[in-house]
Amino acid sequence: MNNPRRLHKVFIIFTLFQFVKGLLPLIIITLLRKSGFLGLEWYWYAGAVGLIFLALFFGFLEWRTFTYTPEADRIVIRKGVLFKDEKTIYYGRIHSVNVEQPFLQRILGVAELKIETPGGGKKADGILPALTVRDAEQLRQQLLTHQHETVLRAAHQAGDSNRVIRLDKDADTSMHGASAVPIDGAHGISASSEFSGLNHSANGLSELETGARQTFNDQDSAYFRLTNGQLLLAAATSMNLGLALAFIAGIYSFADDFLEKFAPMRIFERLYAESKSLVPGYVVIGIAVAAICALAAAWALSIILYIIKYSGFAVHREGKRISVSYGMLDKKAYLFDPNKVQSVLIEEGIFRQMIGYAQIKLQVVSSDKNEQLMLHPFVPVRELAHVISHFVPQMKLMEVDAHAPKRALLYYMRIELAVALLLCGAAFGFWGTAALWSLMLIPIVYLWRRACHKAAGVRLENGQLTLRRRNFARITYLVRRPQIVAMRVKRSWGQQRKGLVSLGVRTMGNASDYTVAVLDHNDVEPIWNWFSREQRK
Repeated sequence: MNNPRRLHKVFIIFTLFQFVKGLLPLIIITLLRKSGFLGLEWYWYAGAVGLIFLALFFGFLEWRTFTYTPEADRIVIRKGVLFKDEKTIYYGRIHSVNVEQPFLQRILGVAELKIETPGGGKKADGILPALTVRDAEQLRQQLLTHQHETVLRAAHQAGDSNRVIRLDKDADTSMHGASAVPIDGAHGISASSEFSGLNHSANGLSELETGARQTFNDQDSAYFRLTNGQLLLAAATSMNLGLALAFIAGIYSFADDFLEKFAPMRIFERLYAESKSLVPGYVVIGIAVAAICALAAAWALSIILYIIKYSGFAVHREGKRISVSYGMLDKKAYLFDPNKVQSVLIEEGIFRQMIGYAQIKLQVVSSDKNEQLMLHPFVPVRELAHVISHFVPQMKLMEVDAHAPKRALLYYMRIELAVALLLCGAAFGFWGTAALWSLMLIPIVYLWRRACHKAAGVRLENGQLTLRRRNFARITYLVRRPQIVAMRVKRSWGQQRKGLVSLGVRTMGNASDYTVAVLDHNDVEPIWNWFSREQRK
């Protein structure tokens, strides 16, 4: 047995940071009060110093008891001061090993290593939160080497020579069947399936245009990265306004006491009170200007957040595996086997579609089931097929050939148009004739939902299912038969009379179905038969 190893000693102060983080709202509120910390009695200061030393003492105990031991066939992680926790991860069960540098680790000069296995929980199965960057990289390579050797050894012991050859090419060939029911009686079906790799490899990279054209090859040095100009353009067209608006709302609600120092009355209540004396028409104009300013601020903030998140984005090829790294404050690095990709999502936002760009995301089985792995955040549409064929060779970009029928248009827009009419009615009831501008919502909603109807479609060819839909962005979903763990068809009574159904598929590690709504029954039935009959075989 190897000797146990310990984390970096900076792990001792992690407990202190967690303690301060828990008390951060109380500290800020106290600072914003007029007295601050200056009016407190001496025992408050003594208590704070005592808590700091107590946190450091517990941090030292946690560091002393936190060990990890790489052994011949597994890695054992032990930790716990009051309650002992021991976790054993066999190399053959390791799915991926990632090295990340969250903000705290980055300012302290250490890295975090995550060991993930298929079917893990919301967090990785094994987390080593404080290693030197060098030790983290060495341990990652060691674990991946042991994992590969363990799989090869198991294949040799099973006597399956064909599987040995394919595993030596980093292909995963495990698969098993599942049951299905006829489409006429089903509103949903669950089926089991593991990923099954195809004996493909990207034997060379030609030229990939990412603004400037670069030459690649199939060696470890093969990579592409975003330039600063491409990163800025990608950020400007990402339009992640929801995250930015939520961020602004959180800051405002958290800093409400701070704002009161500059405005005795809450700023929005004050503006509303002053607007009552204005002519209604000017009130509407003021609200519109305020809304535009808020959207502009949210757009600017979304650019900043995007640049912070994806700064330094680069993709490397390490043998047969792909390494993706990015991040300014929270630096992340992911290493994965292309043959274990569950599905590919190509997202074309409204503004990116205008300039001919898109982003590519991959669904890879990991502990984080809420976020897909970004393969390329800003790629020209004409290069999509090229990128996918080299980095995910088992997938092929195809145009959908079975679109949503014309009789499905009503189902795409009836709810949205009804909501738009209700909003227009509410605006007229509140502002009267000054709310004529609200009628613009009706054609906007109509054009939006018509675009959603036009984009919806599917295609089945050579064992690959391609689905396309639009909400605001147009998303194309590529998945192969072995990766589908569930297929669902559903319809209302009215849709059944018109021969319409909605199709949804789910892959391993995905918490929800990818659904294309209201398609022709005759286009969906061959897909269902393909899925269910393949399962029976």
